Amino acid sequence: MLEDNERGVPSDAFRGGRDVYMIYSFEDVAFHWEHVSGRIFRRFKGTGRESETVHSNRLYMDARMGGRLATREEYDNY
Repeated sequence: MLEDNERGVPSDAFRGGRDVYMIYSFEDVAFHWEHVSGRIFRRFKGTGRESETVHSNRLYMDARMGGRLATREEYDNY
């Protein structure tokens, strides 16, 4: 998908009963919201590492407002 498609992640995505993956290419970061636990993980492009973050994280909020939905495969390969 292209960066032009980054217009925010709909709130309904978080009510679907499954994990949500987001990409925010402006900051080269991807997020994974785990439905069962409510935990949020982030991965910066090209690092191959994942770390947990908080719901109030600025980049996470920016990704929700200006990023796009992604697949698990896109997230894992980010």
